[in-house]
Amino acid sequence: MTDRQQLSHAQQALWFLYRLAPDAAVYNTGCALTVRSAVDLPALRAAVAATAARHDMLRSTFREVDGQAVRLVGERHPLGLEVRELPGADAEGLAAAARAALREPFRLEEDGAFRFVLLRRGPEDAVLLMAGHHIGTDATSNWLIVRDLLYGYRRLVGEDGAAGLDGTAELPPPKGSYADHVAKERAVLDSPRGARMEQYWHQVCAGALPAELPTDRPRTASSSRTGATHHLDLAADRVEALRELARGSGVSLYSVLLGVLQSLLHRYTRQNEFLIGCPSATRMSPAVREVVGNFVNTLVFRSGFTPGTTFREAVVAADQQVKAGLGRAAYPFELLTRTVNRPRTGAGSSLCRITLNLVGTATPEPLLRLLLDADGGEPARFAGLTIAPFELPQAEGQLDLAVSVRQSASSLAVDFRYDVDLFDPATIERFAGYFLRTIDAALAGPDTPVARLRLVDGAELAGLMGFGPEPSFGPEPARTGRRAGRG
Repeated sequence: MTDRQQLSHAQQALWFLYRLAPDAAVYNTGCALTVRSAVDLPALRAAVAATAARHDMLRSTFREVDGQAVRLVGERHPLGLEVRELPGADAEGLAAAARAALREPFRLEEDGAFRFVLLRRGPEDAVLLMAGHHIGTDATSNWLIVRDLLYGYRRLVGEDGAAGLDGTAELPPPKGSYADHVAKERAVLDSPRGARMEQYWHQVCAGALPAELPTDRPRTASSSRTGATHHLDLAADRVEALRELARGSGVSLYSVLLGVLQSLLHRYTRQNEFLIGCPSATRMSPAVREVVGNFVNTLVFRSGFTPGTTFREAVVAADQQVKAGLGRAAYPFELLTRTVNRPRTGAGSSLCRITLNLVGTATPEPLLRLLLDADGGEPARFAGLTIAPFELPQAEGQLDLAVSVRQSASSLAVDFRYDVDLFDPATIERFAGYFLRTIDAALAGPDTPVARLRLVDGAELAGLMGFGPEPSFGPEPARTGRRAGRG
C-alpha cells in the first residue's frame, strides 16, 4: 500500500532541479563514520531496515502523478546496506571511494533518496556512509538517521557488541511527520501572516541585485554546478576577539560574521547594496524535531553601505536583518523567487548567489556530540564499535560561493564552497585571505569606516600582476588548505 504526500516548497524546488539534471550530484548530502572494529553485518542490515521503518522519508519515492510532483510512501522499501570491499586502499583511496559513493546519482522515482554503504578495507577497518538527496533530508536529518542506525544496532548486539537487548532493532516512530510540516507550511501561507511575510520579503528584494563576485570564466546557462572547497581554521585568539566584538556590540556571533562578509563583498565587488542568503532551519515545532526531511529555507539579507559606514554599524545592521528575517523564516525562498519574477534556473537563483551559514555543534546528547564533532575528535566506543566522524566534503557548487562556518567551544572552521566552472582555486584562496584581513580590520578598528579597508597593498598588487611574489595575508591560522572534489 502506498501513501501519496504533497511536497513542501523546498522539495518542489529540488524536484525541479532534479528533473533539469537527474545525473547531477550537487544536491547529494550525507555523513560518514570511520569504524575501527569488527562489524556484525546481519545486525547492521537489520538496523538499516529498522531505521527505514521508523522514518517514512526513507521509504519514499518521488514522481509526478497527474502533472503534480508527489512523495509516495510505502509500507516497506528495499533499502539495504551495500558492502564494498577496498582491500589495500590507502587513506586517499578510501576518501575518494567515499566521495564517489556520496556523489552517485539517485533515481528518485525508483530507488528513493537514500543509500547506506560500508566501505571496508579490512575486517576491522571501514567507513560507514549514509548518503541522501536533499529533497528528503538535511544536515540535522542526516545525523538523526545515523544516530538511529547506531541505536538500532546496539539493540541487537548490546552495549559491548556481545549480547543484544531483545533481538529487535525497531525504535518507536517520531511524534510528528513531514506531512505535518507540509500542512503547516500551507496553512501559514494561506493566512494573513503569510501575506505579511510575502510583503516583507518583496520589500527586501525590491530593486536589489545579488552580491556577485567577478568570475574567472563567463557564466553560462549550462553550468555543470560542480564544485570544490577551500578550508581554513580561525585561530583561538581570533575567535575570542570576534565573540568579544559581538558582546560589545550587543549582537550575535553570526551577525558579526555576516557584517564582516558583507563589508568584504562591498569592497571586493564595489556594490553598495546587494543581497546574500542565509540557510535557516524550519524545524520549529517540537513534534518534528525527530523527523527526517528537508527543513531548510534560505533567508535573503539586504545590505547597504555608504562612504561612512563603519564595521560596527555594518555588524549592527546585519543583526537587525537577521532578527527581522528569522521572524519571517516560514516564507519559502522557492516561492519568493517566483513571486518576485526571478525564477530559479539550472544556473542558480537570481536572488542569491552567495550564502553564509553558521553551524553549531551544541547538543545535549553524548552520541550526537561525538557525531557532530567538527574535527573528527577522539574515537569512541559504542555498541562494541570504535567509531569517529569521517570528513565528507559535500554541497559544493550549489551556488557561486557558499561560506559555511562550523563553531565549537573555542574554534571556528570555515569552508568556502565554490563553483569550479566559474572560479579557479587561487581566486577563492585569495578571497579567503581577504576574509581574514577583513576580520582583523574589524577587530582592530570596529568604528573605522569600511571604506578604509585595503584588500591589496602595493607589493601584493605587483604579485597579482606578475611582477613579484604571490600575495601574503599575514600569519596563517592553525590549518589552511584546499580540498577539491567534483560535487
